[in-house]
Amino acid sequence: MSTAIRDFDSGQEAVAHILEAAKRAGATSADALYVWTDEENVTVRKGALEKIQASQSQGLGIRVFVGQAQSSISTRDLSRQHIDELVARAVAMARHTAADPYAGLPEELSPPAADPEILFPPETEVPTREELFDRARIAEEAALSHDPRITNSEGADCARSQARIVFGNTLGFLGGYRKSSYSLSCSVIATEGDSMERDYWYVAGPLWEVTKDPGAVGTKAARRTVSRLHARRVPTGSYPVLFDPETARSLIGHFAGAISGSALYRNATYLKDREGTAVMSEKVTLREDPFIPGGLGSRPFDGEGLPTRKKTLVDRGILTTYLFDTYSARKMRRHSTGNAVRSLGDGPGVGVTNLVVAPGPRSLDELVSGLSEGLLVTELIGFGVNTVTGDYSRGAFGYWIKNGTILHPVSEITIAGTLDDLYRGIVEVGSDLEIRSSVNTPSLLVEGLRIAGE
Repeated sequence: MSTAIRDFDSGQEAVAHILEAAKRAGATSADALYVWTDEENVTVRKGALEKIQASQSQGLGIRVFVGQAQSSISTRDLSRQHIDELVARAVAMARHTAADPYAGLPEELSPPAADPEILFPPETEVPTREELFDRARIAEEAALSHDPRITNSEGADCARSQARIVFGNTLGFLGGYRKSSYSLSCSVIATEGDSMERDYWYVAGPLWEVTKDPGAVGTKAARRTVSRLHARRVPTGSYPVLFDPETARSLIGHFAGAISGSALYRNATYLKDREGTAVMSEKVTLREDPFIPGGLGSRPFDGEGLPTRKKTLVDRGILTTYLFDTYSARKMRRHSTGNAVRSLGDGPGVGVTNLVVAPGPRSLDELVSGLSEGLLVTELIGFGVNTVTGDYSRGAFGYWIKNGTILHPVSEITIAGTLDDLYRGIVEVGSDLEIRSSVNTPSLLVEGLRIAGE
């Protein structure tokens, strides 16, 4: 009878077994990824349990090469007999696949620069389902009781996730790590007269302690929602635009996509041939740090087993490097930057770990008080971003600022321009940096963007 491979050490066994089986089946090289996850999400609405989602899964992603022809295959059946059959099938598939001169494992490997035991703090407590429910219930109660204008709830969610990752290849690399994440969110609806609005708030982090104040999460969700009531449009024109940290994150995400090696070799980025030139304001320094303890994007090695490393992507406005995996690096006659990402069903692609914009000296409140007129953006709507041409156009919600004071909420407007103008027009970076995502940035003040209003 076949034996299922379940625990973390056996995950290493499974990967090592696949690599040996691939060589026996005739592969010239191979790599394999093992992922185990245990996730649970509890949703509470109006004080009652609305939904429980729980899953535990494990799987393997296998990539084999016969010369420079490759095939990829994945499975969630981890019996030894099935794995052997799957590896033989993958090798047979590769033999019938056209060779790609850029395909293959990295040329050489070196040890990871970070110890996984240091990178991911040990969990002091894993909550029960009842504890997830309680945190969500308290958050929603705080939101509903905060203001009589809060008239309905879209629910509160509390979630946990544990994962174990093992990766190995025939170059001799075999490594793994564990990581966890917890989150708590609350979304409510406010009504006053003919005005109805919704908003939310959340916290997220690597340890259960991040959810320790559910009342504060619910209260902030309620405050944000009530503040949106009776939104107006503003006159069309060019104005300073202040992006809060939540919306500024999307701006940095667009930039990361535009400097990826896959976009470069496809000629699908407006930033091609811009390395070493000014692509942002001199106020902006953007770094990638895969070693933030417990960071949502932290990892000791990339999706090809190459060590990750800290790097500066933008130094006071100057683009210092693009991001590559091995394939895109070969296409562009460069070297991998350790930015390969991998899922079970696909080969590697280009991704990021933790992006961090260096903070400036002034808080969001100070930035607001310094504006004679402008827009504070707290929500972006739609997907009108083209990183091939650099065109930018998105719907927005926010607050109108006059003489350093927020006057009223603003809706039904569009912000338009180019990514070049937007990034190079950043005149100030806020001090309100908070690490709670794989993309982290303070508020960003842009000197002038076109706002289409009334």
